[in-house]
Amino acid sequence: MKPFERLLERLQQKADNVTERAVTYVAMGDSVTQGCMQAGYVEYENVYHHVFKRGAQQRYPGTVFNVINSGVSGDSAAPSRTRWERDVLMYKPDLVTIFFGHNDAHGGREGLAPFIQAVGDLVHRIRSETEAEILLMTPCMMMSRDNDRIAEVHRPSVPQFIKLAEEGHLLSYVNAIREFALANDVPCLDVYAFWEQMEQAGTDIHSLLSNGINHPDPEFHIRLGKALEEKLFEN
Repeated sequence: MKPFERLLERLQQKADNVTERAVTYVAMGDSVTQGCMQAGYVEYENVYHHVFKRGAQQRYPGTVFNVINSGVSGDSAAPSRTRWERDVLMYKPDLVTIFFGHNDAHGGREGLAPFIQAVGDLVHRIRSETEAEILLMTPCMMMSRDNDRIAEVHRPSVPQFIKLAEEGHLLSYVNAIREFALANDVPCLDVYAFWEQMEQAGTDIHSLLSNGINHPDPEFHIRLGKALEEKLFEN
């Protein structure tokens, strides 16, 4: 089967026959998936997976498309093992996106192997225990300098993020996902590449971070949701 062919069939089946089981998408990840924006605010309507849901429903009128938000603020791939059964597998999903790396990158070189091992183990379990399509997502860019979007409550975190940017570990985690996806025939939406393109075009990426640190703003979530729709439905 072509990538995502089963998902498209399930969406059409549910649109054609109300008695079919609802189509279920689990968005697995960290605070970006949860919808965290600036300090104390969580976005529900324009988080990327909800934007994608709206697009899917427009393409398949009459379908029932459930999105499970399994994003947890502060989480990373390896520690998320404790919730795979509860937050992913029990739903018997038709689609799972895996969107980690923002917190994992703070583990530096030593954390890279456990990170990619966890991603690989989660992919294996989804493949062996469900019929879900899987899509990996590379992380977003994060802050590289101090800026006025950072709330006072987050100020103590600034040095570690600047250090992370200076050491360049985030890109190592991005490349690890890219390489894993290619080697294991797992589709990948290269989110980090969008940020690279914007930066190369002269955009100050800090203007797209709602908290000035690591949470993309609603406008980028909308772009990401539409890119997800294009990846799944038009490739």
